Amino acid sequence: MKHFFIITNESKDNALQTALDVKKYIEQQGGSCVIGTDYGGDTQTEYSTDINEIPSETEAIIVLGGDGTLLQAANDVSMLELPILGVNMGNLGFLTTIEKNQLYAGIDQLLKDVYQIEERMLLQGAFQITPNEKREILALNDIVINKGRFYHLVNVKVYINQELLDQYIADGVIVASPTGSTGYNLSAGGPVMHPNMEAIIITPVCPHSLNNRSVVVSAEDQVVLEIGSARNDPDEGILIVDGMVQRHMQCGEKIIIKKATTKTKLIKLGANSFFEVFHKKLGMVKEI
Repeated sequence: MKHFFIITNESKDNALQTALDVKKYIEQQGGSCVIGTDYGGDTQTEYSTDINEIPSETEAIIVLGGDGTLLQAANDVSMLELPILGVNMGNLGFLTTIEKNQLYAGIDQLLKDVYQIEERMLLQGAFQITPNEKREILALNDIVINKGRFYHLVNVKVYINQELLDQYIADGVIVASPTGSTGYNLSAGGPVMHPNMEAIIITPVCPHSLNNRSVVVSAEDQVVLEIGSARNDPDEGILIVDGMVQRHMQCGEKIIIKKATTKTKLIKLGANSFFEVFHKKLGMVKEI
């Protein structure tokens, strides 16, 4: 690889110093590098990448930030199907490949074509904006309906291939990909899945029942979430995609979720397995 595009989060890369240093280093090694002009703030909703800025010869995207920056970047550039190297400039950085102190060694590997590509399944969601307008979104991690009012639970009907699976009265419902299984899904008590698998995980958030647990279905299944009502007062929810609020949803509205036809390509450097990273990031002891 010789041609790169940098997406950076300015709240973690002060004055773009790291991005500028990386650009200079790549050019000194005979490569080319362009820095995106729309820089992220503290919340992912403040920025997005203009794919028209990405030169046609670009071979890889370098993302400087945390998991939120990487998720936003993956959504923005998904149609280009370019591989992404995530560099952790934040705290946990579960999705990112390397830490900031490994950055230049990682770039050297890319320049020498010493890397692997991991393809990650994406979720595709579709919902109606108006009776005549439908919107489609992609998610690397998860699609979530959370309660729309602070003191109220939300009633969410979950259908698998048009058959009612369950009706959750909860703080929300998460539909996660295997990549997203270590995110919000894990915090809500859902199962961890190897990111190379293809499946869809459905996890209620703080359900008002002892019997409600996560369900894993085939990646070929269609999942529908519909806002219901358990009271005379109709429920409302908030649709969140990869941590970014999309819209408020009212009683009767639904989102249709399935496996996307495209995948996100993440660059892997080194021989660390998923489980080694899992233990390291979550502070778990591998052996007793």
